[in-house]
Amino acid sequence: MPSKIMKKLIVFDLDHTLLKHNCSYAFGHYLYGQNKLNFSQLCVCLTAYIRHKWLGFSLQNLHQLTFDCLFKDFSISQLQQLVHQFLDENFHSLLNLPVIERLKEAQQQEETVILLSSSPDFLVEALAERLKIAHWGATVYQVNLEKKLSHLSFVMGGKEKANYLSHHLHQHELPSSIVTVYSDSYLDLPLLKMAGQVIGVKPDRRLKHLCHQNQWEIL
Repeated sequence: MPSKIMKKLIVFDLDHTLLKHNCSYAFGHYLYGQNKLNFSQLCVCLTAYIRHKWLGFSLQNLHQLTFDCLFKDFSISQLQQLVHQFLDENFHSLLNLPVIERLKEAQQQEETVILLSSSPDFLVEALAERLKIAHWGATVYQVNLEKKLSHLSFVMGGKEKANYLSHHLHQHELPSSIVTVYSDSYLDLPLLKMAGQVIGVKPDRRLKHLCHQNQWEIL
């Protein structure tokens, strides 16, 4: 009797992969347009993002600064309402359609899909819901008893994404050979090393070099 073919497990990054842009930056720009943050706050966060992208400012420090500057003591219900308004107006324009087509193909074939992103959980959860992705992981902004954001408790970096995937594979007794990962960033290297197949999505310089070196597909 022939053995059952094991379905693939597809892991997607979010920013610059499933989405054309960084959703946190796009949401911050939306908040500025809604007069929920001022120009000074916007500039501080934009400068921090530039420092992270090109000057070695850590992901942990980027999130801590963003949290302290924008979201500390913000009502989670008000924030979630703003996120849904933002997505109602901008969702389809954010989508990176070639990668979205790959997502839809995986879902139609009933393959397991996981979304892993360093963006804040209140954004990633709302996007995962609209993209019909049940399994997701993100950076966690903790909520206190007053239902306000109180502190940054977890950052979903490349190592943490790899740990999430490792736990999922172990829990379901699956081999890493069935895993396909879509990402734009070299920072996801710990995750990429676990995959049977890697697809670079408009990859950054270092990831593009690895794609050529390892004959990974570039989308």
